[in-house]
Amino acid sequence: MNALMLEGWTPILLMGIAAAIILFFISRKVSKKALLLISTVLSLICIGIIIYSKEVVRGWDGVGILFVTITVFLGIWIGTLIGTVSKKKGLRL
Repeated sequence: MNALMLEGWTPILLMGIAAAIILFFISRKVSKKALLLISTVLSLICIGIIIYSKEVVRGWDGVGILFVTITVFLGIWIGTLIGTVSKKKGLRL
């Protein structure tokens, strides 16, 4: 059972998965332009947090913030791509 906990990585991975799921459900409700705008704004916020963690926070705290932000960034774009593709093909969920 301890192997499934991934030694502290679980919250970081769950944040990325949560971001992907949230963006997927947002993609079902809004237009493609609005979805790309939302994803772009959230991505710019993530890039700002990455720069903040490298320049201001530094150290191991900055590395932790960096990992969380990169995971959320990937979750944002994975959710956007899955939502866009499934909306394009007309899949119903």
